[in-house]
Amino acid sequence: MNFRDVVKDAKKQIQSCAAFSVSGIRHICKEIGPRPCGEESEKKAQEYMAEELKKYADTVDRETFKVHPDAFMAFVPVAGASLLASTACNLAGAFKNKKFSAASLGFVGAALAGVVGEFVLYKKFLDPFFKEKESGNVIAVRKASGETKKRIILSGHTDSAPEWTYTYSLGSHGVLTVAGYALVGLAYNVATTALSLTMKDRTKLKKLALGQLAFVPAYGLLFAFTNGKRYVPGASDNLSGCYVASSVMKFLAENDIRFENTDVVALLVGGEEAGLRGSKAFFEMHPELKEDGVETMFASFDTIRDEDYMMIYNRDMTGLVKNDENACRLMQNAAAECGMDVPLGAIPLGSTDAAAASQAGVPAASFVAMDPAPARYYHTRLDTADNVVPETIEKTIGIALQTVFDFDEKGLSTD
Repeated sequence: MNFRDVVKDAKKQIQSCAAFSVSGIRHICKEIGPRPCGEESEKKAQEYMAEELKKYADTVDRETFKVHPDAFMAFVPVAGASLLASTACNLAGAFKNKKFSAASLGFVGAALAGVVGEFVLYKKFLDPFFKEKESGNVIAVRKASGETKKRIILSGHTDSAPEWTYTYSLGSHGVLTVAGYALVGLAYNVATTALSLTMKDRTKLKKLALGQLAFVPAYGLLFAFTNGKRYVPGASDNLSGCYVASSVMKFLAENDIRFENTDVVALLVGGEEAGLRGSKAFFEMHPELKEDGVETMFASFDTIRDEDYMMIYNRDMTGLVKNDENACRLMQNAAAECGMDVPLGAIPLGSTDAAAASQAGVPAASFVAMDPAPARYYHTRLDTADNVVPETIEKTIGIALQTVFDFDEKGLSTD
């Protein structure tokens, strides 16, 4: 069922929801500002949006969880320090004693462990080494009028990221240039370390070891990869996603729509920029989502700005986690009903909160509208309220609403 057939003047009301979203984004960016995970500003933003949601939901709660927010991006300087140490060991091994080359393997392993543990797998690999703080998730529920047989969770994240230095200073490809430079150095380092343990020609080995010096600047650049003293406004990433979820609740409430057997949930999570910590905590605290027999779908909305780059991620966490095929198709069909041809695809680098749902065994899909280059505003001070695109938010609200109506009608079946 198309929601436009149910609600008179639906287009006008969605425009009103988009205006509500932009107004809320502007207020938070101006009055509260950047929202590092675990800081008071993140909590204030959540409390502000929770108060808004109380007008539209039956229950609104904020659940807290412990987090080590500085651990996630620490893998970058840890890798830089490890590779500098490995380079020094390789030089010492080539010019003095092979035993130093063996030590280089340990430092290379430390670099790889940090990258894989934190960024590739989003595990709490470095967390024990960093200060613990408290973050939270806002959970707003508009309950079914009868027995709950289905549940759809619409999610956005409330925290904002530390600024990515090279994206801001060098443009959209700056971060890729620095990361690529360091990765080539890592590969050269691994190869040289392996050869240093087996090669008998000391002259060639010395030349190979000296070649590593070409990558020392790359390792040094990693120490300034993020600016922990400057967090970004996070208007598009991801207040936009939060307000898509809130707008669905607003639309349903203002039109007195309550599904007979489907609960609609707006979930505003903290700590996404700290490694999906909020969504992971949510699923840890709510095992019943998989066990209570209620058909559940999780729909993540993240960075809703660039219409030309709308995509539904069917593979998440740098392609390592598969999102639910039926959930993705349901969202894609909903977009088609709204006149939008949105492709399915895999996120090239990084992750969305849908990955946490999929890992928890809850069917999930992720909707993103961002230039993956990445866009220059991504994780920089340019991600302001003035930079949001209301038209993209408006269209995404329509897609989110249609997804909810379709899920209520037929669940995860795409027939």
